[in-house]
This record gives sequence, structure tokens and C-alpha cells, in this order.
Amino acid sequence: MPAPILPAPILLLIVAAYTLAIAWRGRTFRVRLALPGRGTRGDRMTAWALGLAVSFALPAVLGLALLGQGPLGAGQPAAMRVLPDDWPLLPTTPLVLGMALGSIVNAAITHWRWRRGKTAFEIAHLPDVAPQARSELWPATALSLSAGVSEELYFRLFLPLLIAMVSGDAVMATILATLLFGAVHRYQGVRGMIATTIVGGGLAVIYGLTGALWMAIALHVVIDLNALVVRPLARGAWRRSGPEGRA
Repeated sequence: MPAPILPAPILLLIVAAYTLAIAWRGRTFRVRLALPGRGTRGDRMTAWALGLAVSFALPAVLGLALLGQGPLGAGQPAAMRVLPDDWPLLPTTPLVLGMALGSIVNAAITHWRWRRGKTAFEIAHLPDVAPQARSELWPATALSLSAGVSEELYFRLFLPLLIAMVSGDAVMATILATLLFGAVHRYQGVRGMIATTIVGGGLAVIYGLTGALWMAIALHVVIDLNALVVRPLARGAWRRSGPEGRA
């Protein structure tokens, strides 16, 4: 790996202050655009999607470059590895099939409950980003993709790698990054933070067992797509065309 451009301890101090500031603020940055229908739910989702890229993807790519590490290099960086080098990697095909099957089951259960007038179970209530109409499904898809890519680059690769390079402890680095991942989702409430932390831990395990960051990204995207696109579709959002869910 090329020599770091900026010493890791100095970069860690900067990144720690930045990440804690976002956690304290309770939200990532949002990029406002002069879009038609500004102020609608779709506009808020678009702003949020761009804000996630600015808040996490951009700092991660820049930080990795300063560390001399590519964002999607071959395998997990040595400083982050917990398992022995000769440990067999988990195959990704069963995980991909599991994601597809889980999405189908999720849609079926949600639609069944919706047809019977029952509300879907939600760990966190997110009215700002819950699509109610066809026009909001594409912004929700963009938000899901942005969250999956941006947050995994930052919290599953860059941040734990940086902590591990300074501390020499990959396990502690993963745990700290996972806790911070939950903390920046404070806007979801206590239940949402707990759930997000658990999910982040699971994604970190998947990354460690497969050695493939793309697998963690794909799983994160699918989780968000299920919450923001699949379930609203199953509840009939595709039937409504108004900007805020009007028929």
C-alpha cells in the first residue's frame, strides 16, 4: 500500500471531530437544489441523497486517498482483518439469493397487511422519506442507493481502517465505527439508533466474512430499498400520482 499522504493520527483527530459533530447535530448535511416542486417530499429525499454523498462518500474517498488506499481495493485492508489470512471467505451467492428472497417475502407480508387495513411494522417512523406517491419512488430509490454507498464507504471502510491504523486493534475499530454509525442516526429516535447499530454490526460482519465491500453496500442498499420503495409499493404508493400522495 502506498505511504499515507497525511499521518493517520492527525487525520483521525480531524475525522473524529467531524463525525461527532454530525452525530451531535443529529442529521447529515443536505444539498438544496432549485428544483420544480421544491419543498415536496421528493425534493427532501433528493436533497438528503446528495447530502449523504457530500457528508460521507466524499470525505471517505478523500480520506482513503490521503491514507494511500483505494476505495474499492481488492479485499479487506490488512489493518482491518480480524480473521486469519487462510480463513475461507464466505461465498456471496447465498447472500444475494437471500436478499432477493427476503425482499419478496417483505413485499408479500406488507401487501397482505395493507389489504386487511393493518399498518406495517416500523422500527423508526420516517415521515419525511416515506413515499406516498409514484413521483416519490425515484427520489426514494436515489436516497437508498446514496445511503448504501456513502455510509458503507465511510463506516465500514474508511473510519474503521483509520482507527485500526492508529490503534492497531481491528476489533475495537469496527466496534467504534459501528457505534458512531448508530449515533449519526439519532434523528430516528432511540429504537432507530439501536436498530441501526445492530444492522451496522451485521454489515461489518458480512464485510469481514466476505472480504467484499460491495457485498455490504448491496445489502445496505437492499435494506433501504425495502423500507423506502418495496414496502410503499406494496402499500399502493404506485396508484397515487400527487406530489404529496394525492390521487
